[in-house]
Amino acid sequence: MGQASSDLSVKVGNNSYSNLRIDEAYDAIMRKKTVEAWTAELRAFGGDHVPANYVNLKFDAVCGDYDCTVLREQLASLGGTTPSCVYAKKLPEIQAALRHGRLSIGGKHLGRHITAALTDGEIDAIIDYSGETGGMAVPVFDRAGRRYEFKMAYAENTYFYRLVGAAEYERFMVDNSVVRDVHELGKELFMEVWAFRSPALRCKGNMSNGDHPDGALGMVILFFDLDADGLGDEILDDDSLTIKHLMRHYPKVPEGYAVE
Repeated sequence: MGQASSDLSVKVGNNSYSNLRIDEAYDAIMRKKTVEAWTAELRAFGGDHVPANYVNLKFDAVCGDYDCTVLREQLASLGGTTPSCVYAKKLPEIQAALRHGRLSIGGKHLGRHITAALTDGEIDAIIDYSGETGGMAVPVFDRAGRRYEFKMAYAENTYFYRLVGAAEYERFMVDNSVVRDVHELGKELFMEVWAFRSPALRCKGNMSNGDHPDGALGMVILFFDLDADGLGDEILDDDSLTIKHLMRHYPKVPEGYAVE
């Protein structure tokens, strides 16, 4: 018997594509998708969801201790805006595997505050339908103030934002003891992603996307040990932020919550 062919024809608008493999047909469709359509789709994920409770976290409260001295000095030297928390979630064990070479964050409505932090021009720059564009340069800082040169991309097939860069990813994960803590010590880690902007970052590869008055995008990523910080026994709410964690950094009781 002959082998069935996976070739097919696809018509997108006024254009026809014949004898394509399935993956080629998918790429053809994605290439025809407009920037406006991508932007509308991403922003629509947050349309039916209230703001996540982690947006109430205050950077000075979270990073006000001596462990963050160098980080605060780095941010001050950049003349950037005060970082805002755009994502917070328990770190999946699979994320600590260095073979992936990337950090995946968000995913549909869970990434809505990341999307809100991006301009339309930046969304255009990070769309990565084929996995080949590389994304947009976004420097990431850790708690110790170390800087990592990542690229940010969006994978339409998984609906996740990705911070990509094999060498930088490995350095970031090792410097922050994530691999050791998760795989060797069995710790459960909680991750916070903070976004800020600085005009000084535009000279680092973001000039083409410099359509925000406060400058180019930068991020701070922090890890917390759920057990050591006394957060492991709390029930996670819908946005994966524990109530105790929220109250630890934001003493005002959020609307809809009661403290016994």
